Amino acid sequence: MKNLLFYGSTNYGKKLSNSDNLKFIELDKHFNTHVMTLGNNRENIKHNNVQISYLKKPKLIISQYLYFYFFNFRNFRKYCFENKIDIVSAKDPIAGFIPVMYKKIYDNNIKIIIEHHGDFLDLLLNQRKFNLKFLIKIIAKSISEFTYKNCDFIRGVEKTYTEKLADKYNKNYHYFPAWVDYTIFKKENLNRKNFLFIGNIIPRKGVDFIIKNFNDFSLKNNFKEKLLIIGENQNSDYFNKCIDFVKQNEIKNIEFLGKKSQDEISYLLSSSRLLIMASNYEGLPRVLIESGLCATPSLGTDIQGIKEPFGSDGGTLIYQLNNSVEFKSQLKIFVNDKNFENELQNKAHSLATKMSGADSFGDNWNRLIESLYE
Repeated sequence: MKNLLFYGSTNYGKKLSNSDNLKFIELDKHFNTHVMTLGNNRENIKHNNVQISYLKKPKLIISQYLYFYFFNFRNFRKYCFENKIDIVSAKDPIAGFIPVMYKKIYDNNIKIIIEHHGDFLDLLLNQRKFNLKFLIKIIAKSISEFTYKNCDFIRGVEKTYTEKLADKYNKNYHYFPAWVDYTIFKKENLNRKNFLFIGNIIPRKGVDFIIKNFNDFSLKNNFKEKLLIIGENQNSDYFNKCIDFVKQNEIKNIEFLGKKSQDEISYLLSSSRLLIMASNYEGLPRVLIESGLCATPSLGTDIQGIKEPFGSDGGTLIYQLNNSVEFKSQLKIFVNDKNFENELQNKAHSLATKMSGADSFGDNWNRLIESLYE
């Protein structure tokens, strides 16, 4: 079995959740799986199906990024030597910097995969406050050019952009959805009412657009059902802007529920009529697969990663980005036709089931590794 190391800043904690454990069980059927990441303490934890090396993260966010992505070479080299790592999958092109340098200096036989889950730089710079954003952008783009040119393989979640990226750097590629726990997100016979937004409260997600236009629609059509907003506050200025709009306009049918667990989100999806999105950029939104597994249709923008495949294959109503007229028109069609709503539920569930399910994640990774060694 190959030794596969995932290199990224996801903290799994001392005890794996049932969902994370299931993911690593699938991977363990094909590889000896390792993870190097940041945690609250420096420690190595051997679980039944994965070994995780935690590096204690500094308190300051910028220090965390600098330490993990640029000053962790010695720890990385030692871990690869001791565990005879064959393949490293870096979470994004910046995370690929140390693995690529290690390959160039110490082990040309090691294989480096760069993962693409969406515009990591946009996510980083717009979710958190940084000084000197312009300089950070220039440096990050230069590093990305370097890692993409020197990696062995690109793994994406969405077809069109992954193909363009692979063609640009003349790399082989494979694409498949991120991990979705099909045992948590599932179709249940619950009474459906209300509408949902699920995601971080940040400008890229268009939460202010949804609030304003959902309120306009409700007032014009005497619509009483609620819009429930679920997500973490990662941009205080933007979050306060959204909250203030609701308060100033005395909107009664929009509620902020904060961050919820996966089990809570699954229940809310299964008991809601429609998931609403207004993103201006996505990779392949995992929330749309989770929603589909719960047989909950969605309303989303005509951007790459939503329009294809969700809008084309069913289950998602599409409107032009930032187009209030189309947003409210699609909403009106949906709420006025129960048969159409049922049809969208079935289509959403069918597509999500094809994209996710038992063994699909592990099998996809196995096919990727087979392609890597062809």
